[in-house]
Amino acid sequence: MKIIKNKFLADLAKNVEETKTEEQKIVEVLSNFDFEGNEFSESEKRFVQERERILIVECKKNRDSLFRICMTLQEMSDFFKNNKERKFMAWYQSAGFSKDLVSAYLKRADLYIDFPDKKDLISSLPNKAVKLLTNQLISKEKQSEVLSLGYTAIADIKSSLVLEEPKNLIDVPSKFRYFNPKSIDKIHKDVKKMSYKELMDTKKELEYQKKLISETIRELGILEKERENEGSPKLLEVGQ
Repeated sequence: MKIIKNKFLADLAKNVEETKTEEQKIVEVLSNFDFEGNEFSESEKRFVQERERILIVECKKNRDSLFRICMTLQEMSDFFKNNKERKFMAWYQSAGFSKDLVSAYLKRADLYIDFPDKKDLISSLPNKAVKLLTNQLISKEKQSEVLSLGYTAIADIKSSLVLEEPKNLIDVPSKFRYFNPKSIDKIHKDVKKMSYKELMDTKKELEYQKKLISETIRELGILEKERENEGSPKLLEVGQ
């Protein structure tokens, strides 16, 4: 009985300490609004600060909830990828989720996974900002650089990403008919967990694919020139 009582008191003390720590965090982020300069009475100041506390606590709950939603959908996405007969889209649509919504959650999940120390910042980003940051042309280094600046406004993020554009940027198709860049993203994630043999097998497979693609591009170039010649108007002979 004494052991149970001591454990109860220890748990109670821990909860009290955690509550104090949480309260300290809230106090630290309360606004620095000039109450005195705006002639607020003490009761008015307390009223405002109490509401600030409510907003801070509820916003934190929202951020934590968003994080859990994103990571749960990421888990489900991985689960369905490992069960090819089952369709991820069919599942989430039956659960009431749209394709656009799930895509937005999964893009945010990618940022959570790559930058776990930026969880609160990532949670506060608008969906459009997440979409900008997770564009396939944006490197992980650039993502890290932008997130380290603490930007949440879309205009600030967009202006910082302009620098990412390479000098010889190729045109990105509006849709992909044969290959999807997400397959490359998956390779980047998978290689971190691969054994040496799996790495060698993957490298061999990609080198073979690269050879086939190079040959196909060469053939397309030949056909392109033939089509250009077919479509070119013939020059009129002198005297006509």
